[in-house]
Amino acid sequence: MATAFKVPSSPKPSETVGFVRNAWYVAAWSTEIEDGILGRMILHTPIALFRQQDGQIAALLDICPHKFAPLSLGKRVGDGVQCGYHGLEFDAGGRCVRNPQGNQKIPPGSQVATFPVVERHGAIWIWPGEPALADVQAIPDFGFFSDPAWKAIYGLGHVEGNYKLSIDNLMDLGHGLFLHKASAGDFGDARCEIEVGQEGEKVWDRRLYPSLDMPEALAARFDVPAGAPMDVVADIEWLPAGLIQNLIAMCPPGKARVEGNMTRGMHCLTPETETSTHYFFANVRNFLLNDPRIDEGLRRWQKDALQDEDSMMVSAVERNTEAAVRLGVQPIYLSTDNAGARVRRVLETLVRRDNC
Repeated sequence: MATAFKVPSSPKPSETVGFVRNAWYVAAWSTEIEDGILGRMILHTPIALFRQQDGQIAALLDICPHKFAPLSLGKRVGDGVQCGYHGLEFDAGGRCVRNPQGNQKIPPGSQVATFPVVERHGAIWIWPGEPALADVQAIPDFGFFSDPAWKAIYGLGHVEGNYKLSIDNLMDLGHGLFLHKASAGDFGDARCEIEVGQEGEKVWDRRLYPSLDMPEALAARFDVPAGAPMDVVADIEWLPAGLIQNLIAMCPPGKARVEGNMTRGMHCLTPETETSTHYFFANVRNFLLNDPRIDEGLRRWQKDALQDEDSMMVSAVERNTEAAVRLGVQPIYLSTDNAGARVRRVLETLVRRDNC
């Protein structure tokens, strides 16, 4: 059973303000956790993740209560971990079960906090808030990642910026025509039909670019003829706190969202600190599932667009924000910010709830 990890009563603003704790976050891809212990900072909290002998994942606070050594620098022992500093052993429930030192007595206060974890959709999901509130039904359905009609390509990045800035970027589809010219091609001043909406905490932006002539880069990635007119679909949807899925489709004119070559994206933004973010991304496609050329094209897209372009810009915005505030530069608002603004309002409500 998970042990509640309590945030200090008077946290420093740089450590916890702005975090939604009662939510599911991706802590790792399943393939990252094999025989060892994975240490990862999540919401300014060090976490040690490991597999038990039956394959189940355990998540412990990555701090040995003796001298605060990271448990992730130790080793797996049976269904638990052994601290690499003085050999204290802890089971998957955080109980100290062995002290090899001196009188070998287990001292009081040796319990290590644990966190609810679930393995689903090729990812390890962690709940850093109150364990009793952790409802696995709240994990979004990314079931298409295990659907044999789709082929998945996974990736992992790191952003030197607040996770909200990455959410702003992904929910603002207007940046794609400019920031992604090198990786996707030049559409010129393309016009589109836009629908921004919200249902409860879910926010979406759905766009249709009718009869666009396909740039060569995008045509190659989607295996459609370069220069051919296509209805281009770009949809994005957010759920708390940093979970986003998107659809990009190249459809014959008049067949938008019904027929065509499509990719679906899974974007999971997990705060590391107030100014850094773990970025878990994956894409599935419904065409040429066994073509390594298309696999490589998606991997190149993930690197070029999601890391070298998106994450680069988010990091630059993070670096520039202090100067903008200090110099009194006031932010302006564009219509392409509508979905992101809705997300920010939901996040503000959830942060207030979690910090009451």
